[in-house]
Amino acid sequence: MALPDSPYHRTDRIPPTWDGTLPLDLPGQRPPPLPPKARTNYLLAHWRGELSLAQSYWCNSVLVGLGMNLMQSALLAWLNQAHLSLTHLLIVVASFAVARLAVSVWQVVGTLRAAAMSDSRWAIVVNILMVLGILATIGTVPTEWAALQKIAAGASEQRRFSQYTIAPDAEGQAILAKGTIGVDYADAVADAFKSHPSIHRLVLDSVGGDVDNGMQLHDFLASRPDITVEVDHLCASACTLAFIGGSQRIASTHASLGFHQMRSMIDSRASQAYVGELQEKYKTLLTQRGASQDFIRLAFAKQGDEVYSPHADELFANHIITGLRMDDRVLTAEQWRKEQFLYGLHMHAHTRRMGDAMALIRQQWPPIYDAWVRRDLRLLDSPENADTDRAYGMSMWTALHDARRAAMRTVTADRVRAYATARRELLQMISQRLSPDACGRYLDGAGFDAGKQADAIFMANGESYANLLADNDPKRNIMVDWSLGARELSQARSAAALSVPVRPGADFHAQSCQRQVALLDDLLAMPPLGSDMALRSLFSQLQ
Repeated sequence: MALPDSPYHRTDRIPPTWDGTLPLDLPGQRPPPLPPKARTNYLLAHWRGELSLAQSYWCNSVLVGLGMNLMQSALLAWLNQAHLSLTHLLIVVASFAVARLAVSVWQVVGTLRAAAMSDSRWAIVVNILMVLGILATIGTVPTEWAALQKIAAGASEQRRFSQYTIAPDAEGQAILAKGTIGVDYADAVADAFKSHPSIHRLVLDSVGGDVDNGMQLHDFLASRPDITVEVDHLCASACTLAFIGGSQRIASTHASLGFHQMRSMIDSRASQAYVGELQEKYKTLLTQRGASQDFIRLAFAKQGDEVYSPHADELFANHIITGLRMDDRVLTAEQWRKEQFLYGLHMHAHTRRMGDAMALIRQQWPPIYDAWVRRDLRLLDSPENADTDRAYGMSMWTALHDARRAAMRTVTADRVRAYATARRELLQMISQRLSPDACGRYLDGAGFDAGKQADAIFMANGESYANLLADNDPKRNIMVDWSLGARELSQARSAAALSVPVRPGADFHAQSCQRQVALLDDLLAMPPLGSDMALRSLFSQLQ
């Protein structure tokens, strides 16, 4: 069958025809691409859950969590070296805690949203892990809050410690550091020396305070051997730690150094461990100074407000001090060994006049004084026993009697007479305030209970000996007629024996006292020359 010829030829242009409609579906044809989305902030994308579940969990939860842990460890290490005040520590720790909590919320919320929008079978596992993380975070909040409260309490206590003044003294010879050791105490001392480079003396007066600042001041003083450290009143607790940092360490005779266990201002395991490390370092520093283990044990045996206050000889023996200031002199350890007994007498009101008498003996008859010191040093170096105190007393009376015998050749007649009068009054005082028996026992060197009158008796003796030697010149040569004195004394003794007989028995000591008082009365009533010679003979013989 033949097809009809087309009205169009190959070369003819066919005009397009369109009825205005398109097919609903054009096979093989793609839709046009959507316009590109604006780039979302990474942190916001995680928060909205727009990241993949794997990226949200492994990168933003696991890796960021590890990073926060590393940052916390680095922060703790820095805090151990930074020596921040507890107030600044509270700010840093609180800021980090808030930041970590914010990061944790960002991690959990973003990961949970990513899991909700994910078709992965791991979404359920991730949800469970996030719930466990939430519970763990909630569980740590009370602990962290309690830790912040403890730091806040410690910061408050530390601020109370910061009551100090550090400034040059009136003469510009020393830096005076007074008050509790608190925030920036060590830096303030260092700044004071920097501002006054010509001063090389630091005087501490503190009950203690912040251990960290005490250690900082110790290290500063250890680096400045040109600075002499002194204590004139009190240096306790953390102050002693600073004190031993000095190359030259001087305490005055009336100063007190107090040692005890270190205490953490924060009631936490970490803080207590840190203070424990400082205390062990302090023990090592004491050992390096030359302190014995017994001294260190005693130094840290006291707790709280109790302190161990060693005597000067212990401080010297354990190399805590290198010198002891007595008035305008600085004594070495050997000098103090010889001075301590006289100083001990001058410490108390009831022994001060006896100290004056012993000082006059040192000035007038050095051999007698030196012999007394040697006897006391032997007692000091010997173990103490029940008779130690009595032995010290006998040593002192030996020196007094030796000086009195020597003085009978050099003192004036009025001094001899005044001494005799004072002795009679002493015997009468003992008889009246205690008993005639106690008076006789005192004369015979027998033991008796002086009770509350012990101080008065000691003061009276000290007064009589100090007055006897007050203006004595050991080079003076008094013409003493010893034969006349012996005759007059013998006659007076005979008269006293007739007037006051002494018989064995219960009244022996009482009668002995009465006879001695009668003898002194007779001697004082004699004509001046005979009285003077007889009294010199008597006091040259008495023990």
